[in-house]
Amino acid sequence: MNTKKAYVIGTNVSKSLSPTIFNYWFYKYNVSGEYNYKEIKEEAFDEKIKILLKEENLCGFNVTMPFKEKIIPHLTKTDEHAAKINAVNCVTIKANSFEGTNTDWIGFQNSLEAFEEKHSTNSSGIREEKTKIGKNIAIVIGYGGSARAIIHSLILKGYKKIKVFNRSFEKIKKTKYISAH
Repeated sequence: MNTKKAYVIGTNVSKSLSPTIFNYWFYKYNVSGEYNYKEIKEEAFDEKIKILLKEENLCGFNVTMPFKEKIIPHLTKTDEHAAKINAVNCVTIKANSFEGTNTDWIGFQNSLEAFEEKHSTNSSGIREEKTKIGKNIAIVIGYGGSARAIIHSLILKGYKKIKVFNRSFEKIKKTKYISAH
């Protein structure tokens, strides 16, 4: 059996704990796979990603800064959430198709729901009517791929007003989610 390969790609990913974590689970569940990292310099991204996508036994990879947007033109398709967020953090390879998704929004949404669940039970463990903790306004600091995923999640959760603070107004004013003033 051929050992499947997966990576985390980005800049400074040699410090990532992802290979250690994934390889532990591969070993524990007897998965014939290896997970490693690929350091890619921004100026070499297009060249290096084309080489990576042709790598034998590659089944997918995780994408981190600063490539969550840059990967999109190299993909066959993206799911609806990645398209709305305009950022991909997970690429799956299926029959020469490169499929991008964004799981950051799901992770944030699950954390938010756990927080809301925790705060909807009183100290005696009796469930009370759910309060709308923070439903009126949310504040997001930054506007990278993960921040846009958080905004997407907040919108899906029904938040009506989201304030975004970022170093550059230029980056924020292009969003389709937020009216920039």
